[in-house]
Amino acid sequence: MYLNHFGLHTVPFSIAPDPQFLYMSERHQEALAHLSYGLQGSGGFILLTGEVGTGKTTVSRALLTQLPETTRTAFILNPMLNEQELLATLCDEFGIRYAKRNLTNKKLTDKLSQFLLDAHEAGEQCVVLIDEAQHLQPQVLEQLRLLTNLETNQEKLLRVILIGQPELQDLLRRRELRQLAQRITARYHLLPLQASDTERYVHYRLQVAGATQGIFTAAAIKRIHQVREGIPRRLNLLADRALLAAYNDSAQVVSVKHVNDAAQELDGDSQQQKSARVGLPMLAALLVIAILTGIILASIWQNSESPRASMEASTVQESSAGKAEVNSNNALGQLLRNWQLPAYSQQQPLCPWLESFDLGCLQGQLRFDQLVQIGYPMLLELSDGGYQFISSTEQTPAAEWNGRYLLIWQLPPDYKSADSDVYQTWLERQLVGIAQQPESDLVSLVRNAQLEFGLPVTGQLDGTTLAALTARGFANGPRLQGWGG
Repeated sequence: MYLNHFGLHTVPFSIAPDPQFLYMSERHQEALAHLSYGLQGSGGFILLTGEVGTGKTTVSRALLTQLPETTRTAFILNPMLNEQELLATLCDEFGIRYAKRNLTNKKLTDKLSQFLLDAHEAGEQCVVLIDEAQHLQPQVLEQLRLLTNLETNQEKLLRVILIGQPELQDLLRRRELRQLAQRITARYHLLPLQASDTERYVHYRLQVAGATQGIFTAAAIKRIHQVREGIPRRLNLLADRALLAAYNDSAQVVSVKHVNDAAQELDGDSQQQKSARVGLPMLAALLVIAILTGIILASIWQNSESPRASMEASTVQESSAGKAEVNSNNALGQLLRNWQLPAYSQQQPLCPWLESFDLGCLQGQLRFDQLVQIGYPMLLELSDGGYQFISSTEQTPAAEWNGRYLLIWQLPPDYKSADSDVYQTWLERQLVGIAQQPESDLVSLVRNAQLEFGLPVTGQLDGTTLAALTARGFANGPRLQGWGG
């Protein structure tokens, strides 16, 4: 309806997965890098999770286009299967013929095993991609694990990519699936787009659709990001309806008013109206939330700088009570929102909760200029018991700062798997890239990186050094405003 009005030749914000509109944000590219690393490793499972509409399908499609021609793939789009249905579906996807009479799990497993051995002999890799994997039954996941038992001395003959919503992570924590969880060589939780990515996303889709000039004002795009929280599918729905609202007003550009009108039409109520109705009951609820959120940090201010293994950094450990506390304002809430993380419910300690998003928490005592060199937003502990949230290099510590800090950082690929080839390869690339001396020993490479970052030179790959490496080696996550520029 609005195409001619805006000079477009196709609908720019359809939710259909059209390849010509494929936009790989920095976070999508990082997720893709994690999955690609995982396929190069020696394990059998790769995990990609994210909320509905964050672009998991986008990443998986991009991954498949990068696979070599010698890769045999099987897709399972309906995971509501029992063990035998799973095996039969895999045979169908791989083109394996089998007699349907007197069918048993053993017969199907034998067929699949022979197929995998033959494919390996022919130099082919076999990959299974399962979407909506949070719906898989534990016994079906266990059947998949048994299939990945087939291996050579160097690699698994079958790789399984599990794609699902955050509940999939909870499923894999079940005790009966602990063996499968140990075989996950790469995992990534896809967060929503950041504001800058939303702006590029909107302009990119408009250009593909034929736009020759800006159609959305900067304020309108910012409003779309706020209302839809950076989730691509929800962005598409709102942007499409905002275009229609502008067309009905005979406007040449989409304004904040059109976005608000579209949001009200889609949701039955605009975000502004919801904010205007916040009265004493809501304020009381917000006060309770602020108090509860303020109970999360005090008991985790202990040293986490020791290596996890001989040269691997550790993340913050919780107190013996298993709870993190803070008696301050909502500083932690600001930090979590900066990472676009969901609300922290305190149902589990903070640091293990962050690890479910492939994030770590790090704390200790450093000079402020050294913290700025790491590059992540942070909390500073104040001597009066409060905390200061730092998100820009232009900010300065309060006079009450006692030198202690806490920050959230992006974990490297496959960091949680001990002696992972994926992690070791990533680490080597980062350190050698800084030193430009591939023949150097590890201690020398680490020392060089610490000198480059202005961090304490110990030769040990502690938490601060690894966090600084990930800040430079990944595009994901927030950075201090003004850092690196």
